[in-house]
Amino acid sequence: VVMKQSELAKSLKLFIGLTCIILAICAFVIIPKVGKDIILESPEYSYLYYPFLVFIWITIIPFYAALFEGWKISNEINKDNSFSKKNMDSLNRIRRYALSECFLYFVGALILLYFNLLHLSILIIILFVIFIAMCISVFTAVLAHLVQKAYDLKNENDLTI
Repeated sequence: VVMKQSELAKSLKLFIGLTCIILAICAFVIIPKVGKDIILESPEYSYLYYPFLVFIWITIIPFYAALFEGWKISNEINKDNSFSKKNMDSLNRIRRYALSECFLYFVGALILLYFNLLHLSILIIILFVIFIAMCISVFTAVLAHLVQKAYDLKNENDLTI
């Protein structure tokens, strides 16, 4: 069963909205709570609490920016304008935001390594985040290319009619 554009746009917006809420709960409630629990168990790491929170809060900025671009894409889909330059540009921005996440987490890993704080579990989490961000970057690059091709075909067809 194929979704109508308006249903697809609503579904995308629902997903984006829920993702924004879940991300905010994680970044501002769950992660600070887990950090405080870690400090209670290992007080020698208490000096890392605020730098870690600031790092997490900085890294959610590109994530929210990408979600905003996704919202704009949903608006274009709702207008039956899926294959547009706006969507291509939004996909390219999402790709750059994903790459910036890779860079931020890589730098974070290097800093932890330098201070001999890169525990294996932290390294696994960082590598997982980098992997997911790289996947998003590759997929959005492919989608941007496909949207570009479809946009070019659409323009060609509009000229011939």
